[in-house]
Amino acid sequence: MRALLIATCAACSATEPAGARQEVAPRVIASAHAAAPDAALAVTADASPAHAGDFVDVAAVIPDAVIDLRYAGDRNLTGAPLYPRDARCLLRRSVATRLARAADALRAADRRLVLWDCYRPHAIQLALWKALPDAAHVARPQTDPDGTPRSGSDHSRGGAVDVSLADRAGAILPMPTDHDDATPASARAAALHASADARTLDDAMTGAGFHPLASEWWHFAAPDAGRYPLTDGWPAI
Repeated sequence: MRALLIATCAACSATEPAGARQEVAPRVIASAHAAAPDAALAVTADASPAHAGDFVDVAAVIPDAVIDLRYAGDRNLTGAPLYPRDARCLLRRSVATRLARAADALRAADRRLVLWDCYRPHAIQLALWKALPDAAHVARPQTDPDGTPRSGSDHSRGGAVDVSLADRAGAILPMPTDHDDATPASARAAALHASADARTLDDAMTGAGFHPLASEWWHFAAPDAGRYPLTDGWPAI
């Protein structure tokens, strides 16, 4: 995908002093009383899934989502920013439409989606594997000699999301674990047993057709994620 700008971890680094840790507050998009977005109705699957224009900004589709991209700050397993500070939650069009249906179900339960991760460049997947080479929590990325991604995460296809919950006012709710937790408590079965809110989130996501991950209660992939190519860099949308 020549239209994509290739990202590197060096380009994603924040201009903080070495060792400094700066927390980034979640960006709450729109008010707690925002109406269900009509924009999602116009988002349809693209006949050319490899095309850069197939990506959409989820904030435009789900305006009441709480954006808390963990790889744009240091609250992640590497302890350092991997995305630009102004990174957006990008997904394939059909995936964003499916996510909007989950958001509708959560809105009816006085809950709002928290978006921890969406599209993830393949280069970032390589950095995560280097930090945690554990296939239960990080899909192993592989790259051909010419630099083409050969295997990796559905995040790098724009086909998966890491999500949590906020209340109607946008306040982050306590959940069984934090993002990137690699303990047994992060398993889906353990989380659903421990938390009614985890069950509410899981019901909304699976009800919209997403496939859950047994080892991480927060990770969901679209059923058609595999039809999209693995991609590096940031789509120019």
